[in-house]
Amino acid sequence: MSKNYSNSSFWYDFDEDDNVDIITGEEIKPGKDYHKMAATLRAISNFVRIVTGENIPVKYNSKDESFTDGKTVVISSNIKDKDFDPTVGLALHEGSHCLLTDFDLLKQDNFDEYIKSNFNITEIAHKYGHYESMWDDEKDQYVNTHTINTRHAINQVASTLKQILNYVEDRRIDNYIYKNAPGYQGYYEALYNKYFHSNIIDKALKSNEKTSLDLDSYMFRLINLTNSNRNFNALPDLMKIWKVLDLKNVNRLKNTSQALDVAAEIYKIIESNIPTPEKQEQDNGGDTSGEESTNSSNTGGDSDSSKELSQDDIDDIAKKIVEDDGSTAQGSTPQSATGTKTIELSDSQKRSLDKAIDKQKELLNGTIKKSKVSKKDNNNIKAIQDSGSETKIVGKGQQGKYWKTTSNGTNCLVVKSLTQSLVDSEIYNTISRSYRWRTEEAQESVNNGLRLGTQLGRKLQIRNDEKSLKYTRLNKGKIDRRLISSLGYGYESVFNQVFQEKFKPAIVHISVDASGSMSGEKWRNSQTAAVAIAKAASMVQNLDVVISYRSTEDIGNKMTPAIFIAYDSRKDKITKISKLFKYISCPGTTPEGLCFEAIQKEIVDGSNGVDSYFINFSDGEPYFENKDITYYGTEAYNHTRNQVENMRSRGIKVLSYFISGGYYRSNQDNFKLMYGKDAEFINTKQLTPLAKSLNKMFATI
Repeated sequence: MSKNYSNSSFWYDFDEDDNVDIITGEEIKPGKDYHKMAATLRAISNFVRIVTGENIPVKYNSKDESFTDGKTVVISSNIKDKDFDPTVGLALHEGSHCLLTDFDLLKQDNFDEYIKSNFNITEIAHKYGHYESMWDDEKDQYVNTHTINTRHAINQVASTLKQILNYVEDRRIDNYIYKNAPGYQGYYEALYNKYFHSNIIDKALKSNEKTSLDLDSYMFRLINLTNSNRNFNALPDLMKIWKVLDLKNVNRLKNTSQALDVAAEIYKIIESNIPTPEKQEQDNGGDTSGEESTNSSNTGGDSDSSKELSQDDIDDIAKKIVEDDGSTAQGSTPQSATGTKTIELSDSQKRSLDKAIDKQKELLNGTIKKSKVSKKDNNNIKAIQDSGSETKIVGKGQQGKYWKTTSNGTNCLVVKSLTQSLVDSEIYNTISRSYRWRTEEAQESVNNGLRLGTQLGRKLQIRNDEKSLKYTRLNKGKIDRRLISSLGYGYESVFNQVFQEKFKPAIVHISVDASGSMSGEKWRNSQTAAVAIAKAASMVQNLDVVISYRSTEDIGNKMTPAIFIAYDSRKDKITKISKLFKYISCPGTTPEGLCFEAIQKEIVDGSNGVDSYFINFSDGEPYFENKDITYYGTEAYNHTRNQVENMRSRGIKVLSYFISGGYYRSNQDNFKLMYGKDAEFINTKQLTPLAKSLNKMFATI
């Protein structure tokens, strides 16, 4: 397994299937897996929330956003498995900026004010020739007015100062994460390995590349100071910069303002070593180069810290480097840095170096390119999130893809809430508007159920009643005032007690088989019966109903067991049934026990004064297979029976009805094997009387 995602391999479902058609041998192109995208977003969001302690939103890039705005973390929409860990690291990095960085300080007005207060703008303008210009008709060109262009001078400082601040602020934030969330260090290391560390960077640090007295060379040496191949003799005052950074004590920097002060000091050190540019031709911006001037702060190589270091000095520094800041940017295996410049890079290596530096700058400046997600895809992902969709591993130990192999389990889709946006997205075949020609017929079945349920609900009103029975002339209880006078005659039984009778709360989970064989009259009558029970229960206070549908879905070119919790009276209004149930269809196979296993925790235990019922409507034996599992026959019967027995052991009363289109007899033994002696075989025309009998049962609980 690639080290790029080793930190996530123990919990994240990476695509490592062979994706080859077993019949044709051709490669199957993976479809767009919205569930994986939603799961990725949820996982990274959880990481960011855990590390920062704040509920910072994480979203896919939809508007060419490459960096955080201080309020939201933006991630790429196309995350390959090998890039997952670096993406997590980048999200944690950006989330920590949201938590710790003062973005108001970086606003132009505030940043400009800081520069004007801390830098000699006039001196910088003279040094770099930032002057106003005007058009000269006689010369037919712009000419220098020798008036300082303050705006251009400030912009020059701001551009470099922000880069240096980004570096210092990153060290401060990385140190915070390393100290406060050590378990997430691996993701940071993956981030820096992808964008910052490379062999060509290590080699360049030991070469004579980037040793000119210019800003580009200083920035390269600065942002790689935490690399073990650093060379403090490569440029004047690098040791002085190192001491100003003081990464070993970086936690002294408590906020962005203090980090900015350090960045400003580093800027001044770098600027003091860059000579005044030679006179240049005027540029497109209207600036003309000024007269050569001497920068009063330029100390060149006269500083003690810029003198060439001896090997003893370097060895002494190397001992301290290992304990510098504990951050991720530590480079490769530590080597003793030497001041010699013996390594020469080839032209090809120089081109590779330029690309590597560009990647470093992308991370440093927050300009990493992130692929966009379309509006449609974004809506689909949100629909999945709003529905509470998740996958659970089920069927471990069942037969695998091939004969005499054992499955490690397969994903089962659990949709916890049916929503309008989920219907509109048409992500699922089971819940879709695509079958519009069926919706009118389906709505009629729903309406029939609502009418029947209203009639049955009136009979269930007795569950709202409480009966009180008062017993008097008892030896304990409350004193009966009417009997106080008898105390004078030696009568002691003057107490009463009131006993109240009321129905225990009950919850009924109705699970309907949505396999293709249920289509037609069986499906219509099953819907009518389920809706009738839900409607009747909605008319009383202590009876709740949950309705779920078992099916299969093609997710990322892989068939998956799926169960949809379409209605839950504890949170849904009955109008949801009238509005959305017409879009539910039965296109799947029969992953019976696999779906039961996935929702075990969703079914309320029958304890603590609550009666719990699980009612199953089915018309066939369990069958399902994909590249992970083969599920049918005796193993599937036994697995389904184990799930049913698990429910019973938790105090849940299980009632299962095999629905046939007519007389059915051949598979009774297998059905009773799975569901026990309470399993019943009924005709579709018996479903309406069944709803009435179930309601009668609820009225006598």
